Amino acid sequence: MKSTLLAAAGCLTLLACKMDDPCAPQASACAGDPSGVWAVQDNCRDPAFQNPEAITYKDQAQTMARQPPPEATSSDWCSYLMYDPVNGITKFILPADILAIAPGGEITYDPSGTYAVKMQVTGTGAVDLSASCLSRFGVVFQCAAADPATLPSGVRSVTNDLKAYQEGVLGLPAQRIACVDDGNLGCACTYDLASEPTGGGLAGRWSTQGALLTHFADILPTQADLCVSGDTMTLWGHDRTWIWGYPGLRTMTLVRTQTNSP
Repeated sequence: MKSTLLAAAGCLTLLACKMDDPCAPQASACAGDPSGVWAVQDNCRDPAFQNPEAITYKDQAQTMARQPPPEATSSDWCSYLMYDPVNGITKFILPADILAIAPGGEITYDPSGTYAVKMQVTGTGAVDLSASCLSRFGVVFQCAAADPATLPSGVRSVTNDLKAYQEGVLGLPAQRIACVDDGNLGCACTYDLASEPTGGGLAGRWSTQGALLTHFADILPTQADLCVSGDTMTLWGHDRTWIWGYPGLRTMTLVRTQTNSP
C-alpha cells in the first residue's frame, strides 16, 4: 500500500512539474516534397527564447584611477545612443520585445535543391530617454515631431531624428514613431518596427530523407520534421531545434502559392 501511494505521489509530482510546450507538433511528420513557392500562414516561436539583455555599465571593468566614472542615467539604453547636435542620431538600438513573424512572405524550395527565405518580422517597442541621456551630447531638444522649418535654431526634434535614423541609417521602411514629454524633462517614445531578416540559414541548399528536411547554409546544417498535405506544408524543428537556425522559430505552417516544375 505504501509503495503504491509513493508511486502515485511520484506520478502526480511529474505531472505537476511537466510544462506545456506551445510549439509541440500537433500532428505527425508525414514527409512529402517541399518543392514550390510558399507563404507563411502561421508559426510558433519558443517562449523560452528572449532577446539578449541590454548592455549597461553593470559588471563592466573598474574605471582607472583618477578617471571619472561613467555618467549615471535613468535609462540603460543611454549606452547605445550617439546624438550629434548637427547631424542628429547617428547610433541607437531600438529596444523591443521578440518581433512576430508576419503572415505572407515568400519561402522558395527549388527542385534543383536550393532554398531562399524572405519573410517579415513586425512588432512594437517603447523606450524612455532621460533628460541626462539626451542632453549629455550638448543637444537642445524637444520630444514631439515638428516641421524642421518651424523648429527654433539649434533645437532638434527627437521624434524627427529617430524617424530619420530608422529610415536613413537602418534603411527600414517608414514606420510610426511618436515621442512625448515623460514628465521628467525626458522623452517617452513608442514606435512600430518591421524588418526582413537575411543571412544565416535563410538561404542555401536542401535535401530530404523520409520526413526529415535538412537545410545546408553557411552555418551548421539545421533539420526540420516535414509534412506536406495538399497545398499546406508544416515544419517542426527537429528535436526542438530552430527552423533555418532562426532564433526561437520552432514551427512553421506554409501555404503553397506556386508550384515549381523540375
